[in-house]
Amino acid sequence: MSSKKKPFFKPQKKKNAKKANSVAPKQLSLKRLLFGEEKPDFSALTAGSTTILDILSPAAIDTKCKDYIVVDSVYHAYLYVMGYGYATTVGSCWLAPLVEAGEGVSLIFTFRRQPREKTLSSISQTTMMNRSRMHDIGDNRQDYEELDSAIQAGLYLKGAMNRQGEDFYYMYTLLEITADDPETLEQRVTAVEKLCVSEEMLARRCDYMQEQAFLSALPVLSLDPDIERKARRNALTGSVAAAFPFASYELSDRNGIFLGLNLYNRSPVFLDFYDDYKYTNGNCWIGGSSGAGKTFALNCLGGRLRQQDKRVIYVIPKKGHEFRPLCELMGGLYLRLSPSSKDCPNIMAIRRRSLDSYADLKNLTARDDSVLAEKISHLIIWFSLQKRDLSDEDRNHLDSSLVECYRRYGISFDNATLTGEDGAFREMPILPDWYEVLNEKPETKHLAVVLARYVTGSAAAMGRRNDIDLDNKYIVLDVSGMPDDLQLPGIFWATDIANDLIMDAGAELSALIADELWSLVGANSNPLAAGFILEMVKTIRGLGGIAVTSTQGMQDLFSLDGGKYGKGILDSSRIKIVMQMEEQEARLIQNVLNLSEAEVRQITRFRRGEGLLCIGYNHVPVAFHATEREYDAITTSSTDLRMRKEERP
Repeated sequence: MSSKKKPFFKPQKKKNAKKANSVAPKQLSLKRLLFGEEKPDFSALTAGSTTILDILSPAAIDTKCKDYIVVDSVYHAYLYVMGYGYATTVGSCWLAPLVEAGEGVSLIFTFRRQPREKTLSSISQTTMMNRSRMHDIGDNRQDYEELDSAIQAGLYLKGAMNRQGEDFYYMYTLLEITADDPETLEQRVTAVEKLCVSEEMLARRCDYMQEQAFLSALPVLSLDPDIERKARRNALTGSVAAAFPFASYELSDRNGIFLGLNLYNRSPVFLDFYDDYKYTNGNCWIGGSSGAGKTFALNCLGGRLRQQDKRVIYVIPKKGHEFRPLCELMGGLYLRLSPSSKDCPNIMAIRRRSLDSYADLKNLTARDDSVLAEKISHLIIWFSLQKRDLSDEDRNHLDSSLVECYRRYGISFDNATLTGEDGAFREMPILPDWYEVLNEKPETKHLAVVLARYVTGSAAAMGRRNDIDLDNKYIVLDVSGMPDDLQLPGIFWATDIANDLIMDAGAELSALIADELWSLVGANSNPLAAGFILEMVKTIRGLGGIAVTSTQGMQDLFSLDGGKYGKGILDSSRIKIVMQMEEQEARLIQNVLNLSEAEVRQITRFRRGEGLLCIGYNHVPVAFHATEREYDAITTSSTDLRMRKEERP
């Protein structure tokens, strides 16, 4: 007699249980979902949607050509740096030139750290074997030197790992070049090969292995064995750290003005000349040959500084009309110093109430140094630029005549006499008054002849009295209309006016922009005028201002007193911009600016509007850019001006 065991679950209940489990996604607990006891099936919900693989995987790949691979209509070519193709000694960021190689060039490199004990044992054994082999061969064999180099390398690796705690790595470097067509791709590959050679690296193309190189370049750390074998290079921790490629060439000061684009990586360059925490001084020097773009750069600097509410004063000896359109666009004041001008500011006018400009800035008791005494010294310098053979006796006569000239207007060495009861400046003497004083005595009549041109001659308009409001925050002093023999006195005239305005600005930030300043510190000038300019450039920094100077002739800049004054201006300018120059000119400043041979060649090949921005040992090539409105006002291109004229109705 047999008996049947009753099932634990009845069939009907078991069927119902299976049916219940078919809707498990709605009934699963959070615990079971998180810990994976049961996983819901969402395949029906995700059918037809875009997955991660759809995004990462290319739609089409063409691997038929040995020189490149085509992925989604983009041409890819790959190079690898050979294991023996690296420089023996490297500096910091030594891979940065490849990182910043330009558009369409990417760097892929891999490091693999090796076990210390196993590596040290292998190096020791190899070094011992090489030493044994050296005893068996003569020193005249070809492989003797190779064995000696291998032994020295082994000893160096052992010493660094044992004494300096460095680790041993294998390094692999790949370069990916992309382009939209084969011609552009070939040009970029050739350029990268030349770049590698210039950096003492040997790069080889992955011919017939472009597909393998493409897969090796994917971020999965899986290199093709053949490429891995050819590209393997040993390196220690120091070299690995120095290879850190993300060196930033960006220059972006928080409150800076836009200069242009970094030619290394096309990043915008913003520079704050007034950040004295970052720069020892904000003075800037710009050098370049004719047509390099100095005028364009100076216009951009001044216009953008004015937009930041800075006070900007230009002194322009040549082609001042090129600064006039932007001046009028900015609502500035354009003054032309020339014999025919009717708006020439009075050179004898005193525009400062005190010489102690630092008192207000530092909350000090103001000194009562005589403003008139300093004004007289400036006027004598201006006079000496017209009569070069002044004797000590002549200087004494000029000093006495100026004291008498101002005395007749009630002005003495007491600063209180500079202003009237209402606080406004007294009426100031003009050049005809000085001429009259000099003519009164026989011993000074020969000095009065120098001023006759401003009284009864062709430049009489410059000696007339006029009331010009110089409170405008954007002033252009154009000296380009002066005849050649009055060019230097005219530049000094304008610079003296600008100096008075800036020194009296107080806490207001200002900028003096002087084009072709070499005229006053070059061979045709004299030590008095050159010393005045150098002192002004040095002093302006302490008052919260900056001096921007430019130079075309480098030889002229260093020609007075062995280049003492020209070098002094360069040393007083922390920021320097070197635009396109001839090689001979670039060599003159190579040592002064610590330029490398590559940078000298780069300077000679710059296009218009490009320059090397030098701040200490940091050198960055920059391309100046302007907005369309700025460009229309600044451009001096005859083609642009002609097209603009044709477009007018």
